[in-house]
Amino acid sequence: MPKLPLNPLFYQSPPKLPLRVVVIVPFVLQIIATVGLVGYLSFTNGKRAINDLANQLQNEITARIQQKLNIFLETPHLVNQLNVNAIRLNQLNIQEINDVERHLWQQIQSFDSIGVIGITSTSGTMIAVSRQDNNRFNIIITDESTEGELQEYATNAQGVRTNLTKVVPEYDPHIRPWYQDGIATGKADWGEIFRSLIDQRVEIMATQPVIDNDDNAIALVTATLTFSELHDFLKRLKISKSGEAFILNRYGQLIASSATSEPFIQDNGDLKLIDASNSNDLLVNSASKHLKDRFEDLNQIQSNLLLNFDIDGQQQFLQVVPFSDKYGLDWLILVVIPEADFTERIHTNTRITIALCLIALIIAIIFGLFSCELIIKPVKNLKQAATSISIGKWEQRVKEVPIEELAILAQGFNQMTEQLKKSFVELENKNTALQEADQFKDEFMKNISHELRTPLNSIICSIKLIVDGFCDSQEEETELLHQADKSAIHLLNLINELLDLVQIKEGKLPVNKNLVNLYDCLNEIIDSQQSIIQQKNLQLYKSNISKSIFVEADPKKLKQVFLNILDNAIKFTETGSITIDVQIKPSINTYDIDQVPIVVVTIKDTGIGVEPSEQYKLFQSFAMVDGSTTRAYSGCGLGLSISRSLMELMGGNITLESAGKNQGTAVFISLPITLKTTE
Repeated sequence: MPKLPLNPLFYQSPPKLPLRVVVIVPFVLQIIATVGLVGYLSFTNGKRAINDLANQLQNEITARIQQKLNIFLETPHLVNQLNVNAIRLNQLNIQEINDVERHLWQQIQSFDSIGVIGITSTSGTMIAVSRQDNNRFNIIITDESTEGELQEYATNAQGVRTNLTKVVPEYDPHIRPWYQDGIATGKADWGEIFRSLIDQRVEIMATQPVIDNDDNAIALVTATLTFSELHDFLKRLKISKSGEAFILNRYGQLIASSATSEPFIQDNGDLKLIDASNSNDLLVNSASKHLKDRFEDLNQIQSNLLLNFDIDGQQQFLQVVPFSDKYGLDWLILVVIPEADFTERIHTNTRITIALCLIALIIAIIFGLFSCELIIKPVKNLKQAATSISIGKWEQRVKEVPIEELAILAQGFNQMTEQLKKSFVELENKNTALQEADQFKDEFMKNISHELRTPLNSIICSIKLIVDGFCDSQEEETELLHQADKSAIHLLNLINELLDLVQIKEGKLPVNKNLVNLYDCLNEIIDSQQSIIQQKNLQLYKSNISKSIFVEADPKKLKQVFLNILDNAIKFTETGSITIDVQIKPSINTYDIDQVPIVVVTIKDTGIGVEPSEQYKLFQSFAMVDGSTTRAYSGCGLGLSISRSLMELMGGNITLESAGKNQGTAVFISLPITLKTTE
């Protein structure tokens, strides 16, 4: 039973998408996804890099603060110990006021961080030297002569008192808290932070009692630090654009800060430290509150902390580092860096990324439409061309298109019509080459027949004259034998050249490389040709050849090359000279790190020369430049071809230069110099 056709109401062909949609939509989606992913990864990696950079910066800042504090806080105790030792060793008598003044005046100049150095005896005498803003020093004294007053005197360049600058009436150092606490502790210690009565500077005093042999305190030595120096040091730190560093005690009170506000206040004439959580500086205030909210007691902080907190939605990086010394100080170093100091550039890059994404989207749509046209138009052209071919129009051509796949199709189509023409051209070229090669071989066969026949005829004639008894003397017989021997050697050389050529073509010519002294090899060949050069009245010029030039080559084959080239120079030069020069030159391969220099042997003549257009034939087997000219000289045209092949087998090269006919010829034979030495 035949199947009924499907009801068109229930069968619909799959929807066909326009080519423009197929090209544009995936392209745009890929750009959006790629740019979004790159932007997201860039942002997250930037955030991670910010955290690392902030931690590194905080570590560096806290390390510098710790280093400064160690030096800053150790110095006054060092000064006190020096003065205690001087008193105990009787190097300094505290009863001699002038000596004490001079000692303290000289000593304070060696310690730039010290504000005041003083010695207070139990008898009531106090002598101190204070540092002034103009880098001058004043003497502060109270004793019986001051009648209960604390007097401050300016000094000259020798440390001698000049004029009285300030007086504090009814001053008794024994009732001062720093004196009572310093004597009571019985050891080196820190006093409370106080404001100086002389210059109103906020200071902290290091104290150490002087104990005599009966364990009685006889004096208290003191050295004070001015907090303004520590405050200025923190302000000079380069933290970040708006980052800050400050120091708290364990009660949360502000000791010093890089903020511009003063960390101390006066309350009814008494100095009080500011609670950091009440500071007017936003970073100090917020960081302190966050620390107190996290820790009920700041004494719980015993190790370095890295914390984060927010100010108006902006993240802040906080590092807390405990600091203490052996004299009882126990502080906290805090470094706060707003994240915004680092993220400003990231937010800028994010905005730029979004803008670039939108621009890329618009450009993608435009280029998508343009790409559609680039695809549709060549597809139509290919369709028309295929139709033309189907009806036998073989001359049809398709223009090149910029799309690779379509360009391949167009090239394939065009190649079909061009293939026959190219085949005919190739066959014609091959036929021409074969004819030329055949001509060379014919000429070679004629030449070789002549070259072989000449020495054979000479040998036959010489021997026949001797055998038939036509020689009149023994000397004539000997001369004919010498002539036959010479012709036989020449014939043997011709046969060897043919055998060498066959072995070279088959890649079977053996090469036995040894260390060869170029001086000996070249001079041996020159000496063997001296008689022929003299017979032709040619001048021979040769440069001084170094006896220490060694090359790695086959000695016999190298001599064969030199002999072939020198023999050609003599053969083709009727008048003039032959010049032999040896030079050492750098390697041609400039990309070789371990360059080995080469030696170049130049054999130059003033003979018949070669036209530049014909020089390429000289190194071809069986090829001769000019049959008629060449036939005026002996040879079968294999010398240069074999010589070049031999040089290449030994790792060298041979080239030829000539300006033209009757302008001489120069042949350059080059080999790399070996660094080996003979044993």
